[in-house]
Amino acid sequence: MEEVVNFCGDLLKHLHLDLVAEGRGERDGDGVIRINVTGDDRGLLLSNSASLLNSLEYLLNKAFPGDHAGRREDAPPSVELDSDDYRKHRELELKLLAKMGSEKVLASGKPLTLQPMVPRERRIVHLSLAEVAGVESRSEGRGDDRSITIFPA
Repeated sequence: MEEVVNFCGDLLKHLHLDLVAEGRGERDGDGVIRINVTGDDRGLLLSNSASLLNSLEYLLNKAFPGDHAGRREDAPPSVELDSDDYRKHRELELKLLAKMGSEKVLASGKPLTLQPMVPRERRIVHLSLAEVAGVESRSEGRGDDRSITIFPA
């Protein structure tokens, strides 16, 4: 874990970002290394739907694939980057978005397309919508434009 945290810290330094990376405890039983990034440039890290945070996490997972070599694209990462519990708060937002979207679809009877999301976020929304009777969800689009459409069942 120390090697991953040091690599992340060096990367942030080379990007001239006022951010610090620190490991969150030891490696958990799930095989994921969790790193918290915080500092004065946190706003930049989380702007644009946390695109920089997600990109850095992607890069770290390419540099340190861990025990998941050859894993599916939607498998959990070996390294999870967060910033002061941003991911937990974002998950709550996505669940609320799924709830509100499903209510709108049930009331109107018309499909609703949500904004494009990264795979991790789409998974949270799909799982939330799976618990709602009367709606179905499907991912549509390609790459950065992939989004979820909620349909009446």
